[in-house]
Amino acid sequence: MKNIICEKIGIQYPIIQGPMAWASDSRLAAAVSNAGGLGIMGIGFSPVEIFHEEIKKIKKLTDKPFGCNLITAIPYAEELLNIIVEEKVPVVELETMPAFYHSLADYAKRLKDAGIVVIGKAASVEDAVEYEKAGADFISVKGADGGGHIYGFTGTFSLIPQVVDAVKVPIINSSGIADGRGIAASFMLGAVGVEIGSRFLLADECPVHENYKNAIIEAKEGDTVLTGTTVGDAVRGLANSLSEKVLKVEKEYEGEEAAKRIQELCSGCLRKAAVDGEVDVEGSVVVGQIAGNLNKKQGAKEMMEELISEYKAIMSKASQYI
Repeated sequence: MKNIICEKIGIQYPIIQGPMAWASDSRLAAAVSNAGGLGIMGIGFSPVEIFHEEIKKIKKLTDKPFGCNLITAIPYAEELLNIIVEEKVPVVELETMPAFYHSLADYAKRLKDAGIVVIGKAASVEDAVEYEKAGADFISVKGADGGGHIYGFTGTFSLIPQVVDAVKVPIINSSGIADGRGIAASFMLGAVGVEIGSRFLLADECPVHENYKNAIIEAKEGDTVLTGTTVGDAVRGLANSLSEKVLKVEKEYEGEEAAKRIQELCSGCLRKAAVDGEVDVEGSVVVGQIAGNLNKKQGAKEMMEELISEYKAIMSKASQYI
C-alpha cells in the first residue's frame, strides 16, 4: 500500500528534509528530492529577492517535487506568499505562532487554491488543532528535543501520539530522528512520515561551514542546551561560550532587559557559525539532541539510501519482538 505522503506529493519515500536557515538551500533540497525524498528550503527569513532566486535555482537542479517554508509572523510574508504561488512551489511548510493563529486559514486557503500541498509546523497539541482547522494537508510535529527555535516543552516521542489522538490530519515526526530506528519508531507512534533536519546538516551538499559540521560530529549526548526560554525565544544548539553568556543573562535579568541583552549577544550568531565557521565564542551551532548520534559526513543520496536500508532491516525483524 502506497504511503499517503508519497501519493499526495509524488515522492518515492516519506522522508522530508527539514528547512534550516543558512543550511537547507536549493542545492541541499534538490539533492534530497533527487534521491527520492522531499527537500524543503529553509528560506523563510530570507529577503524577498533571495527567496525568489533560491526557488528559481532549485527548479534548475531538480524536476522532482520540492518545498520551502513560509513563516507568517514576518512582516513581508504576503510578498513571499505571492512568489510561492507565482512560481508554483509544490509544497510549503507553513509556520506560525499563537499570536498569528488568526491568519493561518487565509494562508492555507491561498496555497491550497493554487494546488500547493500545505504542511503545518506544530510544537503542541494546540498548534496541531489550529493547523487542522486551517486546512493543512499534513502536520509536522516538532518536540522540545529538536534543534533551532523551540516553541513547545514536550519531547517528541511523548508529543507525537498525543497529537495523533487529537487530530485527523496525517502526522509527520520532525525531530529526534537520525537513522532507520527513528523512522520505524515514528511510524509505530502513528506518524506517516518523518522530517529530518540535523542529520542533513552533515550532507556534502549542505552549505554550512566545515567547522559547523565538525562541531556536530564531535558532540556527545548532553552537549546541546536550550537558551532564551525565559524571554519566549527558546533555541536549542551546542553549548559554547555564547550559550553560557545567554544563560547568565537569563539568570541575572528578566523581561525586556533580558530580551534586549540576549538580542545584542545573539544578533547574527547563526550566520557567524554557519557561514563564517565561528562556532565557539560568537556563533550558534543549532542542532537537536540527536547530535550525539551524528558522526559522519555523507552525500544526501547516500544518507537517503542508508536511512531506507536501516528501516527495512528493522522492520524485517519486527515480528521477533512480540
